Amino acid sequence: MKTTNLIRHVNETRCLRLLRRASPLSRADIARELGLTRATAGNVIAVLLEADLAMELNEPLEAGKVGRPGIRVALNPKGAFFVGIDVSSTWLAGVLVDFSGAVLNKITIPNSKNFREPEPVAQAIADLARRLVVGAGVDTRRVRGVGVSVPGIVGRDGVVVSAKLLEWEDIDIGQLVATSLGAPWPIRVCNDAVALSAAIGALDTHETEDMLVVLLSEGIGAAIIRNGRVAEGVGGFAGEIGHMVLSASPEDAKSLTLGLLGGYGPFLPLLPSGQSIAEGLASLAAMRSPSGPLEVVLDRWARVISVGLLNLIHVLNPARIVLGGPLAVLFNRIEARVATVLRANLLHGLVLPPIEVAGVEADTVAVGAAGTLRDSIFLLPELDQIGNGLPVGRSVRFAEIAGSHSER
Repeated sequence: MKTTNLIRHVNETRCLRLLRRASPLSRADIARELGLTRATAGNVIAVLLEADLAMELNEPLEAGKVGRPGIRVALNPKGAFFVGIDVSSTWLAGVLVDFSGAVLNKITIPNSKNFREPEPVAQAIADLARRLVVGAGVDTRRVRGVGVSVPGIVGRDGVVVSAKLLEWEDIDIGQLVATSLGAPWPIRVCNDAVALSAAIGALDTHETEDMLVVLLSEGIGAAIIRNGRVAEGVGGFAGEIGHMVLSASPEDAKSLTLGLLGGYGPFLPLLPSGQSIAEGLASLAAMRSPSGPLEVVLDRWARVISVGLLNLIHVLNPARIVLGGPLAVLFNRIEARVATVLRANLLHGLVLPPIEVAGVEADTVAVGAAGTLRDSIFLLPELDQIGNGLPVGRSVRFAEIAGSHSER
């Protein structure tokens, strides 16, 4: 990448990140915050305005003042749209979000009874994506992609290496969705816990540099956040805590895992009839006096979660732990029990990190799947990418976006 293009790329991305954090701002504010000259800041803003990723707002005049109102710059919510679809063995939860991250449309449907067959699932994902966009009345040319989250191991190339709950192995679900969709929208496939971390990151009022995000759902997964980024591991598979064996016997490696013991399976017989799984779990959480059977399941679940978190804290030593997913709504029922076990068994010198609950809504992971695409627009290039010939950056890409809009 040429130095001038790299500088433009970085400045444009820094400007977008600034507007995401504090918007709207005057041109003078932007120049001062980014340490740029007025002329350079003006050029950066012009590119973002042309790409429709930013917009100008007239600042109201203060009482008693005359003259032209000032103009401030903000992110343009209608400049880009993103589809997110979360896949489980029982449902497909889909959302459409705008560039500000606001949810414009959401639809949840039962997954195909043939969920073990990727082709019908891919077709259902494609159909749902079209419904979300058409239902919101959005210009399809402003849709920047479809994010698909799955409960399994996803390689950096987007191939689902293993999704035990779906019984998938080595499935290129992204390509199958693209073929079924027939639209020129990029498809990004990610692990569901990574999607949850993107959703939680968007909810945070501060940029979290170090945390462990744990998804409590049909199974259990995690995203390890280090220095503000998801730690992927050598093959991109880091965070598969659901496969952590809770036994000293190798024979138990496929049965006594954190995911199988700590997922919502044991709660299913207790759910009220006529409700979705997420609604049923919320109903259990709202009960003032848990029934005897529910208390038994909660006690067993508390033991499993305590052991799992104890191991994870010893290995990862996170600054904070955030629990999300439909099952996390029940954590307040066992929080005291878990904290007691952790404090009694943590290694001397280790501090128990704060454990928070966020993102328990049924479509939170879908929002995060869309968010992984949205977040990519705000990412600064890494040095190793630059050294390996990263394509001329967002300066060119923003110009291409502007060109596509001019075709209307």
